[in-house]
Amino acid sequence: MDRSLMPKSLGLDYTKCSPNEIDQIIKLHGRHINQQRGGRRAQLKFHDLSNLDLNGVDLSWADLTGASLYNSKLEKCNLDGACLFGADLRGANLEGATLKRADLRGAALRGANLPKANLFEADLRDGFLVRSKDGSWQADTAEASHAELSDATLTGSDLSRAKLSNAFIVQTDLRDTNLRGSIFVKADLRHSDLTGCNLTGADLSDANLEGATLEGAILTGALLRHTNLTNARLVGALLDSVDLSLAMLKGAEVARNLDDLDSDLARILRAHKVWILNHGRSGKRADLSACDLSGADLSGVNLSAALLHHAILKGANLAKTTLAMADLSFADLREATLQSADLRGACLERATLNGADLTNVAGMPMELQNGYKWPLNMVQARLLQTVLNGADLTESKLTRTDCTQADLRGCNLSHADLCDAMMTAADLRGADTTETDFRGAKNLKL
Repeated sequence: MDRSLMPKSLGLDYTKCSPNEIDQIIKLHGRHINQQRGGRRAQLKFHDLSNLDLNGVDLSWADLTGASLYNSKLEKCNLDGACLFGADLRGANLEGATLKRADLRGAALRGANLPKANLFEADLRDGFLVRSKDGSWQADTAEASHAELSDATLTGSDLSRAKLSNAFIVQTDLRDTNLRGSIFVKADLRHSDLTGCNLTGADLSDANLEGATLEGAILTGALLRHTNLTNARLVGALLDSVDLSLAMLKGAEVARNLDDLDSDLARILRAHKVWILNHGRSGKRADLSACDLSGADLSGVNLSAALLHHAILKGANLAKTTLAMADLSFADLREATLQSADLRGACLERATLNGADLTNVAGMPMELQNGYKWPLNMVQARLLQTVLNGADLTESKLTRTDCTQADLRGCNLSHADLCDAMMTAADLRGADTTETDFRGAKNLKL
């Protein structure tokens, strides 16, 4: 066993309860929450609740200060408003749990499992347990101990407006996490994976993100004053209204300007045309990955099988452009024009197409010589207010896409995979949804 996940040795005198006593405390707490006679708030301060199965239990607003919940099962548990100051939650399973406005200052969450957990406005700042004159342990912030989330899994969780100043979050899985408006001042996020997360308006001043992955992350309006981004991966990140002048960017991977390319764009496109016509025997495949092509006019150009992953194509003109089998993963295509473009078999996984015009695009599978049909891949793409009127997306992979307010009128979605897609206010009038897989789709209205 990983010694770092062994229960803490703080000299605490944990109170042990029998299963029947725990059940009775939870029962009375439920009555308290529901304002029923005889109810009593759960007072589990410094209790040993390690290794217990508390899945689905309602402990909202309970006092769990300094409690040991080491390796406990808290899946879908309600801990809204609970006081978990200095609690030991290492190795705990909190998948799908709700901890809105919970006090987690100084809590230990090393190795905890928190995918799809809701930590809206949770407080994960410093905190320390100190012994008072009478020998009891009290919560204090004068001597600060970092809230520790290192090696934790928070994939898809909601940490919007959470307070994480000085938190220790090294090597943590934060992929697709909602961190909108969160405060990370002086937080340690070294080597953490923040792929696709939403950091809109977040305060990362003086934070350490050395070696962190921020591919496809939304950093619009984020504060990066004196932020350490040494060797961080920022390709594909949305950096609108972000001042990087005071950030440390040594070795960071960022989008390239056209001036940084070995040859000019026209020469690259000519070499690519030769490469296509000669089936790769001569010429050179276009590699425009991580290149800033904002506003470029590439209309009608043949970019079949071109490398455009992490490219910035915001506002670009790609009308009638051939992008069959091209790699556009993580590309920024916001407000781009792709009317009647050829997207057969293209990869737009995690691409951002908010406000883009994809009217009448050809997105059916590409039929290969061996008879295999290669589908268009738009898994986890952002399609907010995207126009897909009349698009042919037959058999396309649209799993976990965000289609909020997307215009899908007259779109061919037959046999497409839209599992777990966000369909809020999506317009599907006249769309062909023959055998479309909508399992798990949210806010779907056909």
